[in-house]
Amino acid sequence: MLRQNHQDGFQAVHAAVVGTKKESRKIHMDFGNAGITVMVFVDYLSIEGRRKQTMNISPPIRSANDFRGLDTSLIGSLWFFTVVARQKGFGTAARELYVTQGAVSQRIRQLEHRLGAKLFARVGRGVTLTAAGEDLFAVINGSFHDIEAKIATFVRERQQTSLVVSCIPSLSMEWLLPRLNSWHGSSKNTKIQIRAEFHRMNREVMLNENIDVAIRYDRDTYHDLHVIDLFEEQIFPVCTGAYWRNNNQFDQISELDRLTLLHDLEPWVGAERCIEWRSWIEAQGASNIDADRGQHYNLAQMAMRAALLDQGLAMGRSILAADHLVGGHLMRPFGPAAAPGAKYRLLTLEPVGDSGITAQFASWMKEELEISAKSVSVERVDHNASADISELQH
Repeated sequence: MLRQNHQDGFQAVHAAVVGTKKESRKIHMDFGNAGITVMVFVDYLSIEGRRKQTMNISPPIRSANDFRGLDTSLIGSLWFFTVVARQKGFGTAARELYVTQGAVSQRIRQLEHRLGAKLFARVGRGVTLTAAGEDLFAVINGSFHDIEAKIATFVRERQQTSLVVSCIPSLSMEWLLPRLNSWHGSSKNTKIQIRAEFHRMNREVMLNENIDVAIRYDRDTYHDLHVIDLFEEQIFPVCTGAYWRNNNQFDQISELDRLTLLHDLEPWVGAERCIEWRSWIEAQGASNIDADRGQHYNLAQMAMRAALLDQGLAMGRSILAADHLVGGHLMRPFGPAAAPGAKYRLLTLEPVGDSGITAQFASWMKEELEISAKSVSVERVDHNASADISELQH
């Protein structure tokens, strides 16, 4: 009964309001036994008039001819645009933005109306940028990345007590790990998280994976990262004293044809096959030597380990081989070194500057690399290297 009285009462209100055009009426409704009396005053506006009034007070959608600078709505729509452009679809963009696909489509339509330009064209189930969209994306994508990087920098400088370092595997395991005690001694309050990895690095990867510093060995050009060249590597063949003696104490480059060459097949991402052995042999003027022969590995550390196990000649990098040469576990049967043109580089999102944890780590890395390089003379030949590597095997 109460529900029916409610329905009857609200139907009366609706009828009275719809029927009222230019007069003010007082409607009395008595909900019977419920003991509720409601007094409703209806002004002169009809429902239609109210609808018009509501539309009139909504903010107008601006067009490209009415640009008055950036506002929160435009900035938000531009962010939606960059995500759609990057994901090449409204559905995938919606999942990244945690909104519905319809919400994404609406924001893009509003942005296109406001700019007076079509930004996307449909291709199958996805979208592609139009010429206007390409122009806009080229400008604002980098701007958003810069904003994200700057905010991340502020947060790190205020809260940072650790450093996430992405380092190529061979350098991290053969050289960096044994020296971390030196770092901890000078920076007791800073922890380092080392990630051994060698995939290509760019701004988006560093932001998405929360990497503070990346260390790479390559010849690449980085357009969207800040680069510090740490050290240009020198390379030369290395082996154990036992391997040298068991192969008639070779000392002529022409003898390489009868020896086992140990290769890091791809010293850096995108490098030519066997580029280090080929570079060194060409530098010696021995173009008749087959630089590809021998055993191939996907890490310099594996080639070095094979050499330590008397399995052949590895192409040693001065930094990776330094500790083994100084310790007498490896020797250099041939004197001359060569430079393959690759460098150890330290990559960051922002300029390092002179202070902060990243600046301190970059300075420490450079000093330690220089110390290692000085410990190995590039012309040194040690035919008295120890043949005993049993300690390394265990």
